Amino acid sequence: MNRYKLDRFQQEFAVLVQEDAESDEVLVLRERLEAFVEPGETLYIDFDDLGNIRNVEVDRDEEMLT
Repeated sequence: MNRYKLDRFQQEFAVLVQEDAESDEVLVLRERLEAFVEPGETLYIDFDDLGNIRNVEVDRDEEMLT
C-alpha cells in the first residue's frame, strides 16, 4: 500500500499527494473517498493492476498527533 495525503477535492476528483514524492499528484474519483475522508487526512491506498482502488485505510492516529 502506498501512503497519500488527501490534498483537496477538485470538481469530480480527489487530489492525492504521495507522501514520499510530494510533487506527484494522483487523481481518483471523488465519489470513492468523499464519504469518509477529509482533506489533510493521511491514507494508505492499494491499487490493482488497472489502477482501480482495491483497498483504502485512513490513518486517524496520524491526525491525532498533529
